[in-house]
Amino acid sequence: MVKDRSIAEMAQSAQSMVQGSLSEVTRQCGDPSCACAWDPTRRHGPHLYLKFTAEGKAYSIYIPPEDSEALRRAHQAWLRFQELAGQVAANNRQSFLKTLDRHKQLAKAQRAKARRKA
Repeated sequence: MVKDRSIAEMAQSAQSMVQGSLSEVTRQCGDPSCACAWDPTRRHGPHLYLKFTAEGKAYSIYIPPEDSEALRRAHQAWLRFQELAGQVAANNRQSFLKTLDRHKQLAKAQRAKARRKA
C-alpha cells in the first residue's frame, strides 16, 4: 500500500531530520585593512547557518564546515518528510471527501425514498 510505504519512509526520515532552513552568508570581517572592506567579491564565506524558530524565538546558528554535509543531509530528510506527509494528507483528504460524498448520496437517496412513500 502506498500510504504504508510513505509512512515507513517518513519514519526513516524522522530518524535524522532537522527542521529549519539553511542559508549561506558572506561577511565583511570589520578589519579595515582586509580586502573584504573595499571589495565585496572578497568577503569571507560563504558560511552556513541553520535558521529556525523555537518557543517563539528565532535562531540563526553557525554551522562549522566540518558539520555542513551532515546538516545538509538532515535538512534533506526534513524536506522529504514534509513532502511525504503532504502526500499522505492529500490522500487522506481525498478519502474523506469520498466518504462525505457517499454520505451525501445516501442521505439524498433516503430523502427520495421517504418522498415516494408519502
